[in-house]
Amino acid sequence: MEDFTKYKRLIESLENEYFFYSHNLNGQYLYMSPSVEKVLGYTVEQAKQGLVKHMTESEANKKTIETLKKSATGEKQHTFEFELYTKSREIKVIEITESPLYDNRGNVISVEGVAHDITERIKYEQIVQQQNEELKRQDEKLRKQLEELIVKNENIDNLKKELEDRSQLLINIINEIPEKIFLKDRNGKFLLANNNTAAGYGLTTSQIIGKSDADLYSPEKAAEKLSRINEILNSGHPHSYEEGDFNKKDGLIVSTRMKPFKLNDGSTGVLGIQVDISQIKKNEIELKKLNTELTSRTDELKETLQNLKDTQSELVQSEKMRALGNLVAGIAHEINTPVGAINASISNISAALDSSMSNLFDLFTKLTQKELTIFLRIIDMLEKTKPALTSKEKRQYKKDVQQKLEDAGCTSVHSLADLIMYLNLYDKADQVISMLDVDNPEFILKSIKDIYSVRKNTENIKLAINKASKMVFALKKFAHREQNEEKDQADLIENIETVLILHHNQLKQSIEVIKDYEAVPMIACYPDELIQVWTNLVSNALHAMNYAGTLKISIKNQHTHIRVSIKDSGHGIPEELKEKIFLPFFTTKKSGEGTGIGLDIVKRILDKHQAKLELESETGVGTTFHVLLPVN
Repeated sequence: MEDFTKYKRLIESLENEYFFYSHNLNGQYLYMSPSVEKVLGYTVEQAKQGLVKHMTESEANKKTIETLKKSATGEKQHTFEFELYTKSREIKVIEITESPLYDNRGNVISVEGVAHDITERIKYEQIVQQQNEELKRQDEKLRKQLEELIVKNENIDNLKKELEDRSQLLINIINEIPEKIFLKDRNGKFLLANNNTAAGYGLTTSQIIGKSDADLYSPEKAAEKLSRINEILNSGHPHSYEEGDFNKKDGLIVSTRMKPFKLNDGSTGVLGIQVDISQIKKNEIELKKLNTELTSRTDELKETLQNLKDTQSELVQSEKMRALGNLVAGIAHEINTPVGAINASISNISAALDSSMSNLFDLFTKLTQKELTIFLRIIDMLEKTKPALTSKEKRQYKKDVQQKLEDAGCTSVHSLADLIMYLNLYDKADQVISMLDVDNPEFILKSIKDIYSVRKNTENIKLAINKASKMVFALKKFAHREQNEEKDQADLIENIETVLILHHNQLKQSIEVIKDYEAVPMIACYPDELIQVWTNLVSNALHAMNYAGTLKISIKNQHTHIRVSIKDSGHGIPEELKEKIFLPFFTTKKSGEGTGIGLDIVKRILDKHQAKLELESETGVGTTFHVLLPVN
């Protein structure tokens, strides 16, 4: 009891922070220290009436009430807290520590408690907690900012690598282009050049960058090139020119096209594309030469026709010249057609290069890595040659492509379909459309079209030149005057094809040509005279059909002989005329259309070859001439 009194005085001396109390097991207060008034504002008597009724309605207090009920029965409890209203209606947090008081027999007779006002401590703890939470938030914020900086740095590194990859990809693209591509500043200094451009100076791409025209040419030539650059920059318009000479060491002629180009530093330079047109120029010269030769041959023809009956030895040549005269108009047309195709293709190439140059900056700087990859993938899909489509097939394919574009949700369906058809990718439309999920698919396909157009028109030029060359070769062989008295080895199929080439203008209108060729050996013959045989027989067949019908030519290997059959679907030869048609100067043609010596010449040439000539004809059905040539 002495200890209790001592601790009681000690607690009561704490005044504003503590008060002491005791209550029996029924919850009635037996004692309440006067310091309760300093802590809560209630008098001792008011406090004894019960502190529970002054508790707030907080969730924590609901649990505290249960604890108080257990404590009131003498059950030992740990320290607990609850909120009380003071007399002035302030809220204070009170920490309670209670312990039971036992009698000599160990029974609980009352409960003693110490109440500690921890309101300020709680406030400080809340402030500290808030400060800790704020510090934690700041720390989290700083950590996130640090992570973002790390990510940004990684993104910068990735972006730098992507830009380096894109730059290398663009360099690889321009290095793969067969034409020479370069970029110069206004002083003629190279800022960019592909492999072909650098190789033209015997340098690498890294060596040529930074060099100017003054480093690569004589002072006079460098001044000329710089003057041209100034002219382009002052006018603001593209400029094209040709230079080179077949007589020079390299023997090249090139076409150069340059246009103003805005540089990164804001100044203006020139972008140029240079194309080797040496072969085109050579072909033009050759065609002019051939036209001159053709004119000369025509003049010779007139002179030869005047001397037709001078000598027996010139009879075959004279008949050949007559046939040539009949073919001159068609041959001229056949040569002019590829010449026109070449001119049109050159114009198309120039336009495509202009368009490519205008899109070059966008192509090199604005396409994403994905778009550049798609650009290259579609270029890889392009086929160099592809069978031509009929108009009906084109319409059907285009309709299918448009439907697929619409199903894929594409815009500009018609223009995209036109581009896919132009690139001959109609049979790969599904692959192409699957790659068009980008911002500007039309720009990608248009850029590919410009590059593909150069290749396509170059192929057209090759085909036209090949066609003209074949025609000229056939013309030379036909017009050749045979001087050799010895036989030569010849290919009969090639021999006959020469004649068909010369008659192409007549055959392509309303004549269906059916060829049935077997593999046959080379034979010893007079090739130019055999050409005259096939020319007369084919000309007669066309005339008999009035240049409309079916012409069938077959070549059969009969081991000891080769049988050549020329069959027409004309009016046929009446039975009474079959013997007469081989007589000199006998003809069934109108006056001025034939001389009557064609089949006589055929028979003479075949006799010279120890060959046979057979005739099959049925009126209203057609005529077939069989030529049997010995192999040895």
